[in-house]
Amino acid sequence: MAISKEDAIKELQNRDMVYVAYSQFTKLPYVKCDEETFNDQAWIFSTEEGIKEFGKKLLDDKVLLMGMRYEKKDYPRLYGTFYAIGVNTVMWVDGEEQVEIDLPDIAKQHDLSKIPEEHRPLLNPTLELSGIYFMQELRRPVEKEQHGNLRELEEELLVNMRKSQYLVAMEVNEEDPKQIRIPYLKNKNEEILQPVFTDVMELEKFTKGRKLRIAKVPLNKLPELMIQQAKAYVVNPMGFNLVLTKEQLEKIIG
Repeated sequence: MAISKEDAIKELQNRDMVYVAYSQFTKLPYVKCDEETFNDQAWIFSTEEGIKEFGKKLLDDKVLLMGMRYEKKDYPRLYGTFYAIGVNTVMWVDGEEQVEIDLPDIAKQHDLSKIPEEHRPLLNPTLELSGIYFMQELRRPVEKEQHGNLRELEEELLVNMRKSQYLVAMEVNEEDPKQIRIPYLKNKNEEILQPVFTDVMELEKFTKGRKLRIAKVPLNKLPELMIQQAKAYVVNPMGFNLVLTKEQLEKIIG
């Protein structure tokens, strides 16, 4: 007997453990756009074997996945992540059965409208989603001509980048507030990259509880905030990890 939506919702809310498909290219949940409904789907499995089988099927298209295990106590964080990256449905796969469920039927999104805008946590689900789709395709290890609608995905990402705000982190010396240090990363060539974040969830992955001062800025402010030693910005270094030089950034801004 086919699994009902009601039973699937209960499983996704109460099961002790689930396995979520993550993209190796973005370090974020794998998202697929349904060709008929255009729903942006995340994929959750009842067993580790199920997610491995799913991953094997996508290998032919050079889509590289990994399974992330979530326990019941972590479900609020998981569904919060889905909202933050713009997912609107979940595909629940239990053995041979699979059913699509609207995300709000599983977990409600926090209403941020009552929080004053200056205190409201920054979320950029449309930007995150377009970044995920672009990076999932761009990093697929195939010949150039085998990439699908890469140009369209890039254009959509650029449109969303231009109209979004970003978070820049700073370490301020409490004894001398004029002393400000900008955190940075180094790539494998030892070049300095300055991190910038599309939302609070990506920021928290980087800060890991460190107290930093945060500035919320539009895209056109980023070139002037880049530290002199930086080779480039890296957008969401713990996520889709998009590297942009100052020249590329200025070209996007136009």
